[in-house]
Amino acid sequence: MRLTTSLFASILLIIGLPLAVLAAETPPNAGPEVIELKMGEKAVTFQHKKHQLYTNNECFHCHKPQEWKIKNWDKEVAHTICIACHDLNDKGPVECKGCHTK
Repeated sequence: MRLTTSLFASILLIIGLPLAVLAAETPPNAGPEVIELKMGEKAVTFQHKKHQLYTNNECFHCHKPQEWKIKNWDKEVAHTICIACHDLNDKGPVECKGCHTK
């Protein structure tokens, strides 16, 4: 019984350790570093990677997982998601000129 348990543990270690290392080194689909969010003629430069780092890759704060974009993107959605989060975290622009440049 002890030999079987030791053998089983050794096999798991031999197979499992390399797989765990490989999984840890494989980054998730990070998407682009910067995204131009367009609304008609206006656009906002969105620092995607910076936001991913700040939110610890918790994408659900801005969009549903695996959808890779914000549904129904428009002024109201932008102001609801972006300004609310910036205000709550006391980080990022909350005034118009902070996101919108001429």
